[in-house]
Amino acid sequence: MSGEMSGEKGRAWIWAALIVEIIGLSIDAVWHGLLGSEVEPQTRGEMARHLATVHLVLYAGVVMLFLATAWAVRHAARRRLLFLAFAGAAIQLVGEVWHAFSHLQLRPNPFPELAGFVGLAVAIVATVVAGRSVPAAMTGRRLERSPQGR
Repeated sequence: MSGEMSGEKGRAWIWAALIVEIIGLSIDAVWHGLLGSEVEPQTRGEMARHLATVHLVLYAGVVMLFLATAWAVRHAARRRLLFLAFAGAAIQLVGEVWHAFSHLQLRPNPFPELAGFVGLAVAIVATVVAGRSVPAAMTGRRLERSPQGR
């Protein structure tokens, strides 16, 4: 598989992970904002169950994003921007692990959650820019090969 095709496949997996994360963030927002706004876990066991249920989809998306960006960096031809996306995903992963740990200690700390959002933003912006920075020569070659381009 060519480097550019690998880059497209890597970006597709990154977007899939981001969609999972957005779904997870939506579940989290609905739970904390509407359903369970008055019900905060009071023990480590309750917090562990809360994190393993309400936050599970978000955590799956965070891990997926980390793995997808790592794969994209390894296989894509244009690695620099995708490496930035990987760095953002790594920051987010560390932030979410730290955030979960602080919750399990029953001492929530807003900083790791903020770090997670910053990492997510970096990953999104770098992925968008990486997708738009395909050289014009590559686009022209694709058009030459397509039936409409002849």
